[in-house]
Order: sequence, then C-alpha cells, then structure tokens
Amino acid sequence: MKVVYIMADTFRRDHLGTYGNRWIKTPNLDRFAAGAAVFEDACIGSFPTVPNRRDTLLGHSETGLPFNRWKAFERDEVTLPERLAEKNIPSMLITDTQNNVTKGINIYKGFTAWHVNRGQEGDRCWLDANVPLEFPVPPHLIRYPADWWHQVLVNRAHRRVETDWFAPGTYRTAMHWLERNYKRDDFFLWVDTFDPHEPWDPPQHYIDLYDPDYKGRVFEAPTYGVRKKMGITDAELKQIRARYAGEVTMVDTWAGQLFATLERLGIMDETLVVFTSDHGTLFDGPGDNGLLCKGNIIGDDGMYLSAGRPMTPPLHYYPIYMNVARIPLLVKPPGLTRGQRIRGVVQPWDMTATVLDAFGMAKPPEFIGESLLPVIQGKGKPRRAAAVCGTNLLAQAVAGRWVYTVWQKQHGPSLLDLRTDPEAARNVYSEHPSVAKRLHREIVEFMRRQEVPEELIERYRTT
Repeated sequence: MKVVYIMADTFRRDHLGTYGNRWIKTPNLDRFAAGAAVFEDACIGSFPTVPNRRDTLLGHSETGLPFNRWKAFERDEVTLPERLAEKNIPSMLITDTQNNVTKGINIYKGFTAWHVNRGQEGDRCWLDANVPLEFPVPPHLIRYPADWWHQVLVNRAHRRVETDWFAPGTYRTAMHWLERNYKRDDFFLWVDTFDPHEPWDPPQHYIDLYDPDYKGRVFEAPTYGVRKKMGITDAELKQIRARYAGEVTMVDTWAGQLFATLERLGIMDETLVVFTSDHGTLFDGPGDNGLLCKGNIIGDDGMYLSAGRPMTPPLHYYPIYMNVARIPLLVKPPGLTRGQRIRGVVQPWDMTATVLDAFGMAKPPEFIGESLLPVIQGKGKPRRAAAVCGTNLLAQAVAGRWVYTVWQKQHGPSLLDLRTDPEAARNVYSEHPSVAKRLHREIVEFMRRQEVPEELIERYRTT
C-alpha cells in the first residue's frame, strides 16, 4: 500500500469548487474530488496548526487533556510513522510549514526521513543586510513584530521563478521523491505546505486572476481582529481576499502537478491519496461576524497579534466560526471508481485510524477516531453526534445548525443557530437551554472518554 497525505494549511473549505465555490479557480482539486470521497461535514479537532498535526499523528489527544497543545512530541508518545515502522513501512515528511519543525517542535518524530523547505513565514534561515525593512502598511496592522516581518522580506528576496515560492517548491520536491520511490511496495508520504496561510504573497499572476487593477495598500499578513475597527477598507478587503484566492489557486496548480506525477508513474490507482487542511480563516464575510483571519480572543481595540503586541483589555471572546472549523477532506483509496459525497461528522483523529487500516493495521484502543475506509466502501456511516473541537481554553460542539462554545470560566457560553442566523452574530444560549445542555453533554462525554480529570471538566461548566 502507498499513501500520500496532503496537508494545505489554512485552506478554507468553501474556497474549493467541489464544495460550491464559483469564483476561485481550483480545477485540479475539483477533478480529483470528482473521483474521490468528498466528506461534507469534516471538522477540526484540536486547534490550530501544531495541535492539528498532533491529532493526526497521534490518533488521540494529549494524556489528561481534551485537546492537543502546541508542543513537541514527548519521547513516550507514539506517532503514526512509528507505528508504521513496526511493519517496516517507510515514511517521508516533506514540509515547508516551518513552525512544525523549528523551535523545538518535532512533528517529524518517527518519520524514516524528513525534509524541510526552509524560509516560510519568519523562519530564521538566512541573513541578508541588503534587504531593507519596509512596511507596506502601518506596522500595527501587520501580525508580526518588525524583526519577524523583516525576516519574511529576507526569506523571499531571492524569488525569480514559481518554484522559488514555498508551496510550488515543496510539491516539486515531493514529485522528485515519488520518482525515486514509486517502485516501493509500501510507503507513507506526508506533504505539508503552509500555503494558503499568510503571508499571502503568491506570484502576481495568481493575484491578477482576482483583482488585477488594484492600486492601494497591500496586506500580506494582516493583524487578526475586527476588520472595520482596524480601518481596512472594502477595496483593501477585496485585495486581501484576492491574494488568498491566488494562494488557493497556486496550491491547486501544484497539487495537480503531484496528481499528474502519480498518474505518470502509474501508481495513482494503487495509492490512498488524501487532501485536507487543519482549519480555515475569516474574511469578514457571511458567517465571520466581522472578523479577519482566525483569532477568537480579541482586544478592546479590535486587534489580536498586532505587531506581536499584547492585547488591549478588556478582552472579547468569539467562537471558532464555521469558516475556520469546517475543513476540506477528499479521500481517494485504491479501487474507488466513482466519486461520492459523504455526510456525517469526521475529524482529524479519524485519519490516523484510516491510514493504519490502509496498511492492514488495527487501531489501538486509545485512538479517538475510526477508519473511514469502511464508510467509503458503504459499510457504515460516521457515528459522531457532534464534532467536539477547540483548545484547552475553550471547547466547542458542532451539530448541524448548532454551534455551542464554552470557555474555562473566562466567558459565558455561546450558542449559535446557523439556520436562523447565518451571519453567526447572535448568541441564543438563553433561548435554547435544552440544545445547549445536549451539546454540553457531548463535550463532557468526549472528555470523559479520554479520561480527562473531572476537576478539569468542571472548569468548562457554564454555571
């Protein structure tokens, strides 16, 4: 068995044509989806970047906690590639998501080999005294501190051709790896790109697909927060969305190149191929409640991650909105001859069991998830009544029209009814106590299944 697992960071589900988008060009992923299982209700688990990877590589949350934290793997934590190694299955990580593999974070734990395409975001991989520090917008409207933003400028100063950009270069490396390894009977290849996460700086021709005549301020890595309160105009927001859409199309283009490589090497039909993301982002559009990017605790000045500064009190708390919490999940196992749409809640923990199942390995008892292969084969349905997701400050249950969020005593609970309030702007907790109680019970049961101590569960109580 061969498995190719593609992770595209911060890829909004509704920006793919297969999920209904009509203005962004994603022909390659749409073509792939037409022959794959498209999961309609895939949702995040632990949030955000590193916790998500821990979900998938561990198959469960951190011991004693409801969700995985942003931290390195411990020596006694057994990762997916370590489990595959028990059957002598080689594994390869090819990534440019630098915050997974720098500053002590070791997402590569257990991989037979790993390669990082250095320089994404503020990765301190190079010095260049010839690159000046320049701010395209006021520094407080850039999410990075000045030295980090300067590093972004340094890291991309050499770009000349498209493969100098991070996602194209990372996909190219993965294609080369496949050419050298496609004859193996078994392998697990994880391809992980930070795009379309900010900085939103794809080659200009991708941006010109969506906003070709723009002349104003350029926001490549905007501060997270309340868009209008930060003074970002409608025209500037359109350009921000165009830059993000350009990154989406860039990722689609190079994912298509990877799919073509699998076809050219004659192994597409014998490979389990997965495309997914860790979360989405917000653009002050429908369902975003005025927010830009993905912060859910915002200072009183409407900002979070403003040039790396502390937030201004008092703090304002927001749920993890659905344009962040819903994720794309496309799965094409060997033998699937026609595409299908699958309803029912699935989460990243399911992917660990799915990969093990593909290699004929049973899931350990501590796993949270279930293999999706029987679901794709029509032998069952996803069994979760709700998606429980969050951080170790908040827990959220998503079930159909309802989004219920509870914080660890910092803030009162929230209940959104997306059927009557698609803008997600009104807390109806007091109007639907039975719904809130039912979804809170889902959160508690989720935590108890993971043996989270009762005193920690009690912190999420609403009264």
